[in-house]
Amino acid sequence: MKSFKPITILLTSLITGLSSFQILAVETLDSHEHGSASLSIAIDDNLISIRFESPAVNIVGFEYQPTDEEQQARVTVAKNKLSNFDTSFKLQGESRCLVLQSSANWISDHDEHSEHENDISKTEHDDHSEHDNDTTKSDHDGHSEHENNVMKAEHAEFLVEFELQCEQIDNLTAIDVPLLALFPAIDEIDAQIIYPSGQLQQELTIDNTLINLSN
Repeated sequence: MKSFKPITILLTSLITGLSSFQILAVETLDSHEHGSASLSIAIDDNLISIRFESPAVNIVGFEYQPTDEEQQARVTVAKNKLSNFDTSFKLQGESRCLVLQSSANWISDHDEHSEHENDISKTEHDDHSEHDNDTTKSDHDGHSEHENNVMKAEHAEFLVEFELQCEQIDNLTAIDVPLLALFPAIDEIDAQIIYPSGQLQQELTIDNTLINLSN
């Protein structure tokens, strides 16, 4: 039985030939742009690998760690929608594809901030024992201000990946991307596609959601 490469390895190996300014999928959390998202598609032999990245604010309206049940529920609903291939993408042509893997993950620098906060809390806790109540109150206010600044500075995004196996890949003529209608806060998706006929770079908008592979 043929073994399948992990999605990230396949995409990386096929997109290596693109110039650096084209590889939008490697953007860091700090450099992301609200309203924009990136899409990388690699078609190799009978496999299709897809990687979609978007700032969380485009998907759920915020990009900090969920602070209540309502926000957490929005993240969960978004993950369910994004990980459903039939909701996120539409293949055109009788390619007879089967979804082998799918995932939708929330990626945040919250963990890094949390580790930093724990180090600060431990250090300042030792200092608190040497100060009176007024000093303790002052330090507490400093903690609150720091935590608020961390929340404001935090960035998060959704990372979505699919891997499909197709019995008749040559019949695939186009890929429609209804994500723009599903999440109206996304203004544009910068897409890069590598497939047997060559390479494509396309900006998708609500009025142009179709990636044509038949040319």
